[in-house]
Amino acid sequence: MNIVVLYSLPTRRALASPYADTEQDTVESAAEVARALIEKGATVTLLPVDEDHISRISDIRSDVVFNIIDWTGLDSPLSDRALALVEQLHIPWTGATRANYVMTSDKMTMKSSLVENGLPTARFQIFERGDESPRKDFQFPVIVKPALEHCSIGLTKDAIVPDAATLITRVQERIRTFHESMVVEEFISGREFQVTAVELPDGLRVLPPAEIVFDGNDADSMLTYDSRWDDATVEYKTSHVALAVLSLPLLQTIEAVTKKTFADLSYRDYIRLDIRTRGADIFILEANANPGLSDDMEYGMTLSYKAAGWTFADFVWKIVESTIRRSRQA
Repeated sequence: MNIVVLYSLPTRRALASPYADTEQDTVESAAEVARALIEKGATVTLLPVDEDHISRISDIRSDVVFNIIDWTGLDSPLSDRALALVEQLHIPWTGATRANYVMTSDKMTMKSSLVENGLPTARFQIFERGDESPRKDFQFPVIVKPALEHCSIGLTKDAIVPDAATLITRVQERIRTFHESMVVEEFISGREFQVTAVELPDGLRVLPPAEIVFDGNDADSMLTYDSRWDDATVEYKTSHVALAVLSLPLLQTIEAVTKKTFADLSYRDYIRLDIRTRGADIFILEANANPGLSDDMEYGMTLSYKAAGWTFADFVWKIVESTIRRSRQA
């Protein structure tokens, strides 16, 4: 089988930003996926695409495209352009459809879709200018998130806002910094999980969830940018991932919510949900259509597929198999 691993290279804007370290993730993921596919016997071509040569996608000739296009933030329109060309190939491709990717890479449309489908998520509000009046029913604290970013960009401890008086100031600061809208949502203090699911011949399988463990167990514990990317910080050193220990009712609820999210938001092949629980209540933080792929043991998805008895190559190949099944059923 001939497979093209298609991936995005960092843009000039991204490389010049303070968050350039996050951009290398996509490049490293593409290399890992290619090695996994070769291990499974595929003939693999790595196809990096930069912002000036997106049209190269039109030249792809293969049996399957393994899609790792991941321009986000202010570069998100580039992803839409790239996926429009992938659509025109009429070659089976892994993961999200173009519409699904665009919807879920923007927190504004993602959160709205969750609410429209009756899926559990924290109460939220979109701030486009920064002078909007906060909704009256907000329960503080709330957290301010850039609408288009990924990899915890913009998430610092002071993104958590204790009261309405501070909120507008914090939102305006963030809009000036990131030049994009902000999503403000109630901060859920509780346990945090990464939940991975993959489509198998007998249906969607939710893998054993991974938990983000915060050593201090403070009420405002969360995955900040530093806790994910700066190993010199206290935040990095006081959080880690582990397989979750869950009661059967909570596990069943997480599995049911994951399956409903996958179906209602039209995901394909695989998904990762970032969720928090407060008691028996579940709140979806993020619904990732094309989540990062890696064999790194510090990544929750890795713990999950290994708990299922799979290698990274097994997991990647199951995504390819799901893609092929879809194409044959179309």
